[in-house]
Amino acid sequence: MAEVHEHYQASSATYSEQYDESKILTSEEYPANFFRLKRIKERVQALGLTSIYELGIGDGSPLAAMAELGLKVGGSDLTEGMLDVARAQLVAKGFDPSVITWGDIQDRSTLEEGIASGPYDGVMALGVLPHVRDEGAVIDNMSAFIQSGGTLFLQFRNSMLSLYSFNRLTMEFIEDDLLKGQPDEVKEIVRTNLEPRLAMDKPPLRTGTKGAPGYDEILAKFHNPFELKELVENKGFTDVRFHWYNYHVTPPMLAKDLGPTFRTAGIAMEPTTDWRGMFLCSAGVIEATKV
Repeated sequence: MAEVHEHYQASSATYSEQYDESKILTSEEYPANFFRLKRIKERVQALGLTSIYELGIGDGSPLAAMAELGLKVGGSDLTEGMLDVARAQLVAKGFDPSVITWGDIQDRSTLEEGIASGPYDGVMALGVLPHVRDEGAVIDNMSAFIQSGGTLFLQFRNSMLSLYSFNRLTMEFIEDDLLKGQPDEVKEIVRTNLEPRLAMDKPPLRTGTKGAPGYDEILAKFHNPFELKELVENKGFTDVRFHWYNYHVTPPMLAKDLGPTFRTAGIAMEPTTDWRGMFLCSAGVIEATKV
């Protein structure tokens, strides 16, 4: 996790920009986190939750938003730079910064203080699952914060978008997932015939700056939503539902051809709740109820 820590330490000073509504049309990157938080706020209010704990709080924007809704909050993160930014944000908004502590979602022994401050109605981990090695242990640790009837919000990078992206991620998904266990000669035939038809140079790798690793240089997994749903259910959760965000109205390689419409059309789709998100979105959030 050292490289993950280093990546987020380097980005802590500017991370809050991802939640800035005034920049949703002008930010360099698509404002996916803004729309993710908007959807979670809607669900928290619809469910009537009164308290929530966040593992991996980042800059604190989601947790502060929950506090502004009137919820009792608590949270932890393993990056000191992020914790500093999060504490400052809570203070600036009139909330107690002592509700957040250092903690590693993969290490239960670092979470006992947070667990003892509960139980909470809900628990969330946003932007965390791609960086963990043992998803099952992480879900167990999250479950410890809530009682029966509590709600889990778990964000993940959606591997199914690769079936629409027509780039190197498509080839990787076909070879590593769809053709898993098939003979090498089968994979070779598929690879030889498909690679010339795909944008194998895309997406460009996000490399590091300022001596810290970039996002594509750290552990940053995609997850299959069908497999993730099964895992969550096996860990004692039910009523699993998906909330999709970061819509791609065209394959990413056509984004420049579409110009600004690529972003505005994607934004227009963010309220969508039908099955298309499974294939058009780069990320999703699982919502589930603890049995």
